[in-house]
Amino acid sequence: MIPGSFFVDKIQIFSIIFSLFIFFFIFSLVKNKRIREEYSLLWFALSLFLLYLSFDRFAIDRLGQLFGVAYSPSVLTLLTTGFTFLLLIHLTVVVTRLSEQSKELIQEMGLSRCGPAEKSSELLVIVPSYNEEENIAQVIEDLTSIEIPLDIVVINDGSMDNTSHVARSGKRVLVIDLPKNLGIGGAVQTGFKYAERNNYNFAVQFDGDGQHIAGEIPKLLEALKGPQKAGMVIGSRFLESRQGYRSTFPRRIGIRLFQTVNSLLIGQRVTDNTSGFRAYDRRAIEFLARYYPHDYPEPEAVILLGRNGFRVAEVFTVMRCRQGGGSSIAGIIGVYYMIKVLLAILMTALRKPVPGGRNGRCRG
Repeated sequence: MIPGSFFVDKIQIFSIIFSLFIFFFIFSLVKNKRIREEYSLLWFALSLFLLYLSFDRFAIDRLGQLFGVAYSPSVLTLLTTGFTFLLLIHLTVVVTRLSEQSKELIQEMGLSRCGPAEKSSELLVIVPSYNEEENIAQVIEDLTSIEIPLDIVVINDGSMDNTSHVARSGKRVLVIDLPKNLGIGGAVQTGFKYAERNNYNFAVQFDGDGQHIAGEIPKLLEALKGPQKAGMVIGSRFLESRQGYRSTFPRRIGIRLFQTVNSLLIGQRVTDNTSGFRAYDRRAIEFLARYYPHDYPEPEAVILLGRNGFRVAEVFTVMRCRQGGGSSIAGIIGVYYMIKVLLAILMTALRKPVPGGRNGRCRG
């Protein structure tokens, strides 16, 4: 009995020392600012719980009875798994917050480098571009060929090719170079922030891949300024049945799915939720400069605006096939994209209207 008791005592002493070591090690990291206080709470809780188990030899048995576990030591596995899940959830929250802060920092770096605006119109055309050196010159030439007054800002979204250089050679073009790639959502939101800060009354989102036709912009503006009082007008490929642009079969399935889901959620029929050809009024610009969705945001933006009291309208527009390069959501990525966007749409629909929207309590 004595050797067994001595063995148990040694284990208990070792456990106490180990628990105290974890506690004071975390304490030292926090004190020396190597871990922030909010990130240390779970580790302090773990060390104190281990210390409790070290002092109370029968704690595992009591916890086993409490949880209805026949083999009491299994409680340690259960608690370890629970702690691991809590830690991973906590880290996911932290990473999400850091990602948002990083996005805003990258946007501000790009905006601060572009210099003062040379505003010549109340209309700003926002052209998000990533590795579009094959298309961007033609896009700019197309935009500058129409007879309505407009300003053009190309958001070079961390391109690895000569997109920025080619865009800067165009007429009446401002290029905002983002130092890192943010995706279409971060790039377009950068354009909205520029439009808001320079007091543009209207903005048009116009993709840099050459699929949109600048001559169709007046259609969007006419609907935006018309009696419908729309906050956003979408250039739809599907309002009329005509020959021309035709997407792939998987994309058509996704487009039809988004059409059904979004129309049900906001009570407005929207035929082309994935179109990147859109016009916005001043209120929508101010709102989206703060709350524009991430990644591939077009379908989610329809829900976001609809849920916050903005009217969404559509007009038929012709669309070309991509002039060069390739899509970033082909193959298995397209399936992942659909699942992710459907989840984002659902969550956006479940959230309360945000402050600053037409349905919000205050204006941002």
